[in-house]
Amino acid sequence: MATIKELTKNVGIIRTNLDSLETECGRLRTNSLECTNGDTFICIKGGKVDGHDFICTAVEHGARIIVCERVTPYLETHPEIKYIVVQNARLASAHMWNEYCRRPSDRMILVAVTGTNGKTSTTFFLREIFKAAGYVTGVIGTVKCLIGDETDILSDSPTSNVNSMTTPSPEVLYPELEKMADAGVEIVFMEASSHSLSQYRLDPLRFTVGIFTTFTQDHLDYHETMEDYYLAKRRLFELCDAAVINADTQVSERLRSEIRIPSVTYSICSDSADYTARSLRSDSLCGIAYDFCDKNDIWKISCPVSGRFMASNTLAAVSCARLFNIKPEVIAKALANCAQIPGRMEKVALPKECDFDVFIDYAHTPDALENVLHTLLALKKPGGRVVVVFGCGGDRDRSKRPIMGRIATTMAGLTVITGDNSRSENPRSIICDILRAAAEGADCKVIERRDKAIRWVIENHRPDDIILLAGKGHEDYEIDETGKHPFSESAIVLDCVRKLYGESAVSG
Repeated sequence: MATIKELTKNVGIIRTNLDSLETECGRLRTNSLECTNGDTFICIKGGKVDGHDFICTAVEHGARIIVCERVTPYLETHPEIKYIVVQNARLASAHMWNEYCRRPSDRMILVAVTGTNGKTSTTFFLREIFKAAGYVTGVIGTVKCLIGDETDILSDSPTSNVNSMTTPSPEVLYPELEKMADAGVEIVFMEASSHSLSQYRLDPLRFTVGIFTTFTQDHLDYHETMEDYYLAKRRLFELCDAAVINADTQVSERLRSEIRIPSVTYSICSDSADYTARSLRSDSLCGIAYDFCDKNDIWKISCPVSGRFMASNTLAAVSCARLFNIKPEVIAKALANCAQIPGRMEKVALPKECDFDVFIDYAHTPDALENVLHTLLALKKPGGRVVVVFGCGGDRDRSKRPIMGRIATTMAGLTVITGDNSRSENPRSIICDILRAAAEGADCKVIERRDKAIRWVIENHRPDDIILLAGKGHEDYEIDETGKHPFSESAIVLDCVRKLYGESAVSG
């Protein structure tokens, strides 16, 4: 059993009433209700609740030691309760969990990807490339965690949000890294969210490479300003040995000038970057293709995904792989055989009888939605339409809602505005926010329930329509005021197709 001294070696202790730091810590907890006899409870102050207010609950459940940022009145009146005062409990939690799990990252190479969009795709492309190069890989991100080829479920609870967190909290992240290290994983590709960076979840880690993909509006409900959002993203590169930066982002030059580590750039728009994509072809359902160019070589890259933004994501992965000296022919073969990424320009497998296509994409920001619509408009056949079904999440950045409404109604032939994880908000209020900037005269329809919206667009499709279900992507749930419920867009699509074309069409 680890001692407090072992776990706090990198934590600045301001004050403690422990008789000895050699005291065993028990299990680390941040949820007071989960505490059992002998545990150490870490008081995390969140946006809605403060762990300091639940010290009494933790003690009642058996917590033996309290890690806090201040001595509360409860602690003052109960001198028998042992505590440790630290300057930053979130930072302390990350360091303590890292030590508790035996510093797992010391046994692996870590690569982190940050940016508004493209994190998931880039980590999956990296995984394919490094697998082909002979590495045992791990992935931690929004869609799922992978240890080698096996999916690792972080929580079996249907109400938990652990599996949907881009970067898990320390009590989940570090045990997962320990599991990967024990399983022989050699390199881990991790999505680094702005939330996790601003909350110090990754501070004990050292990344061989950090990748910066895109920077556009998102998470302003949390960061308040774009400057705060940028500064959170920039923190990643304080934890890295080298950087790979998308030169096509508006902050690339600033970022490169502000970080103190070696960096390279990539671009699908300019020849001045270190790594570039020339002769880019992205207007086919067969995928993308381009000539990858660095200072010394040119070779052909193809990948069975659609969209210029996906070309940028593959280029990010290729650029990183070249820093590891992976051979061009290995990279090219891996990407050419890359599997479809769940919820990222995912084309639903429909029976041949269907005269329309359905794509599912996670696009939940203005930039992402615009990029996906540009891609699908290039794929559209004469006479067909691009039909988009989308909504915006509740309890999240409200300012992006009218922007996305404007983009959708301007670009799509038909826009169906619906629900999307309304959480505690009234879905009609969210829809009203989206409609505020809808293009005048646009073909636009409101269907509040998302399942009904999907069924309606399929039942009322026209030949050669391309239907985009945007915003949920890989998610297999819907969150409303009553909680989290199973919800599969692909299952709804196939059920509707079954009713239109018969059971044999889908089963065959």
